Amino acid sequence: MTATIDPRRENQHQDTLRPEILPMSDNPYEDFRYFYRDGMPLRPAPKRRTKTPGWSTLRHNLFDRWHTVADSWDGYDSFQTKLLDDHMWQTDETGAKLAEAFKRDGAKKSRADFETALNEGIDKVADPSPELVEFFAEVDNIPEWIDLEAAERGRVAYYNVTPSAELLSIGFAYWATTMEDRTSAATGETQMFELEAFTRVMETVKFFVDLGKKGVFDRYSDGLKAAVRVRLLHAQANRGLEKLWGPEHYNEFGRPIGSSFLVSGEGWFALMPIGVDEFFGRYHSGEEWDDVAMYWAWVLHLMGAEERLIPKTGDEMRKMTDFIYANGGYSSTYHVQVATALMDILEKLDPQMPGQVLGALSLVIGDADTKFMVKGSRFEGTPYLHWKLAFAAKAKAEAVIWSLRDKLPGAEAAKIKMAADGKPPWSDVFKQIEDYVAENAPGVKAEYKLHDDSKEALR
Repeated sequence: MTATIDPRRENQHQDTLRPEILPMSDNPYEDFRYFYRDGMPLRPAPKRRTKTPGWSTLRHNLFDRWHTVADSWDGYDSFQTKLLDDHMWQTDETGAKLAEAFKRDGAKKSRADFETALNEGIDKVADPSPELVEFFAEVDNIPEWIDLEAAERGRVAYYNVTPSAELLSIGFAYWATTMEDRTSAATGETQMFELEAFTRVMETVKFFVDLGKKGVFDRYSDGLKAAVRVRLLHAQANRGLEKLWGPEHYNEFGRPIGSSFLVSGEGWFALMPIGVDEFFGRYHSGEEWDDVAMYWAWVLHLMGAEERLIPKTGDEMRKMTDFIYANGGYSSTYHVQVATALMDILEKLDPQMPGQVLGALSLVIGDADTKFMVKGSRFEGTPYLHWKLAFAAKAKAEAVIWSLRDKLPGAEAAKIKMAADGKPPWSDVFKQIEDYVAENAPGVKAEYKLHDDSKEALR
């Protein structure tokens, strides 16, 4: 397969069939712990977590109609897949500096300055740290390659997915958090879904709701500010986990939150809704795919992803996601802990929800990988066949209805109107969480500050 190629890099490497790749180091912590610069030889990937590419049923279900899905690692041999391998050894460079500044200057002052810069502008901060100035230079200056008109069209397309695609995509986020080995390890170690369960889940869901709202591209929109707060949160978690886990973990896995897995957010959250739409029979145009990719390219820029890694077209997004999913692995030693914590949240919201989510997931992920998610937990053996059949019927019916709507006169105007109604994807789930929190945990707020004073932040 051919994966994401930045046009500028394509020119630079058009006569290079195979980039120079360094031999694996005996001590990557000493030899590979640096930030890549254009023209450098590439580092080899950390040890693959599976002998063959993982998440096979999911990848074939989503991508077979678009490109050849590889079932061996030899099938992923483009420059971009090698670049993604290299960037597993590094993380958000500017965010990492700011996380260190938080530790150096103290979270109280650093957070106050950060919030002032975010809400009023960096020029309103008295004596800002150099790291904060550098960080907000990236926030305040959107690169010219990001087409905001296309990104707005992408937001509209994302907003107008079928209800079933929205719900299954939310379920996928739970599944992937449990199953992707690095995410599972980071989530399990921090214990945020256990110790701060509804703060953590409310922050996650609010993040996606705010990103979907009209006006999100404004510098002071709730969605933009949420993306920037999550960028800092990731940087803080990455810094603390790396100090907690030490060189041995780095030598095997790379960074706790590597740059390549940061860009996987485009596959987890931007691609899944329209990909699931298509799986059930509602197809999207190439322009819609490109626009959704540009919408999330903007998000990824704000979250600290390097331009060279960010997909800019639908084809690039699908092929990068295929490779990222193939690298997902099959969880970590925290598997049961994370699965239990996440499914417990669903159960508290609605006792039937674990079965409903597993049933929906099994349609696109397959029964084996669905059951593996809850293997060893108290949710193992949860019956879901009836939910699977019911969800399939619902999703296919919606795909037919929405496909017919797409062909009606004025369909695009109707989509634009809907995308301004203030209820983007994830809104219903967010309302359900808000109602639960109001009754059971009224002190919970979505402030994205959990790693200001977490055990990881104190290291």
